[in-house]
Amino acid sequence: MSSLETATNYQTVRWMRKPLWMPTAKSKVFRIPVRPKIPEDESKELMRLHNNYRTQIKSLRRYLTYKHCTRFLASEDPEEKRKAFEEDLKHCMELNNKWNDTQKILREKYIAEQLESELDFARKRIEMEMIRAEEKMSEIEGIVRKEKESSRNFITPENIDESIEHAVENPTDYNFALELDGGKFLGRNEVYKLNEQEKISAQQ
Repeated sequence: MSSLETATNYQTVRWMRKPLWMPTAKSKVFRIPVRPKIPEDESKELMRLHNNYRTQIKSLRRYLTYKHCTRFLASEDPEEKRKAFEEDLKHCMELNNKWNDTQKILREKYIAEQLESELDFARKRIEMEMIRAEEKMSEIEGIVRKEKESSRNFITPENIDESIEHAVENPTDYNFALELDGGKFLGRNEVYKLNEQEKISAQQ
């Protein structure tokens, strides 16, 4: 086995930034970083931008301080605080009522659409059930009609004597066999009557 296959995969993971508690590396103890040299015109432009930024931030800070201080001083009076609270509450109530009216309209519209959809679904179900009931009733009527037609051959106390006489005079032998083409060989007690053509074909 070659040394390449047995070599260990070693990977060094370095910190993104050196932790504060770790000392300076030995290779950088006596290193003096080179001071960057910025051109004069670029240095003046950077100073101008920095001064403008400081001036704007200072102005914004003073404006916000004055604004909040005057609001705080103006709200010291309990009567003014109560009026401000009532006005704010009135505004919130009006806004809430407006939202409630909008939601009421949307809710009523949704409920009406949902109700119409459910009614349409119920009507379709009722129609399907009625069609199914009619089909079932027609099927039942067909079965009853067939049973009535077949009941004409039933044996009843009125025609039992005639049925017995008919059965004795016309015995039925169920001992028969069928050919592939549908021909029937009756039972052993049946008498075969061949016509003249069948007799000639049998003799040949």
